[in-house]
Amino acid sequence: MKKWTKILLIIVIVILLLFVGMSYFIGTQVFMGSTQLVTCEDTSKVKDSFWERYNMDYDVFCSTYTIEKVEITSTFDEHMIPADYIYALGEEGDKNNPTVILVHGLGGNRYTNYPLAEMFLQKGYNVLTYDQRSSNENTAQYTTFGYWEKYDLIDYIDYVYSHAPEQVIGIWGTSFGGATAGLAMGDKDVENKVDFLILDCPVSDMKWMVEEEMRKMDIGLPISYMTFCGNIINKMKLGFSYEDANVCDKIADIEIPVLVINSEADTLTPQFMGQEIYDSIKNEEIKMIWTVTDSEHTEIWLDYNQEYREKVQELLNLTK
Repeated sequence: MKKWTKILLIIVIVILLLFVGMSYFIGTQVFMGSTQLVTCEDTSKVKDSFWERYNMDYDVFCSTYTIEKVEITSTFDEHMIPADYIYALGEEGDKNNPTVILVHGLGGNRYTNYPLAEMFLQKGYNVLTYDQRSSNENTAQYTTFGYWEKYDLIDYIDYVYSHAPEQVIGIWGTSFGGATAGLAMGDKDVENKVDFLILDCPVSDMKWMVEEEMRKMDIGLPISYMTFCGNIINKMKLGFSYEDANVCDKIADIEIPVLVINSEADTLTPQFMGQEIYDSIKNEEIKMIWTVTDSEHTEIWLDYNQEYREKVQELLNLTK
């Protein structure tokens, strides 16, 4: 009887070791697939078709506005964070001016924010647009659905604040960049330096996004199991869990005006994401939401340009 007990125990141990080994392998694959979604090479250029689509002449823009290349060192992991500081007309060289920081989405770079930049520049704001992690000239490793990205944004908030401590500072973030912006506002010291926040088709939940990536792979394993494995490896390697990157938890107590923009037709960051961010904000007096019915992901600016400008102006009016 003891002999069979030992054999059974060995079999159980072997099965457990195989299960642990398989789980580690799966978790590592999920981790690798979810933390390097783009590369600097992938995002180093902006196609001519982009400027045509946005009806924007890049050369004219660059000759109209004074654009200063800025680089600061990350206080988080010491990589360089490249940015363009764009001065409003008549404010050339003066950083002590109302300023908006623009945070691009996944697959974009600081130049893909130029169409939105022009809107704020025309209103007299300076604009700072920078490359997020693993995008264009920002060589920082790992993309984390806003969790580590928030530190680059915080560094630039501090940079702008150091030059314009008494001026209005706003943040606009789109898609993946919306998560970056929302997570950064979870720090009250940071929020106290910012006067308004605009989230365009924002990501609200890292866990859901990781699960969605795995659904697309359709490899036959339970999504919950792969998420569990990936979460453990993420925690081991990066020190945070998927749950830590939930925008709703970080933004609930925000006290500055917030505009959430989303679309019922968005399949990349579905409407519920913007809605749950909006619903999580406790202060009813400082939040706005604008939902359209038919725009694809981050295309509301193109489809409803005049309304977009009006909604932004509505928000800006709350900061005065």
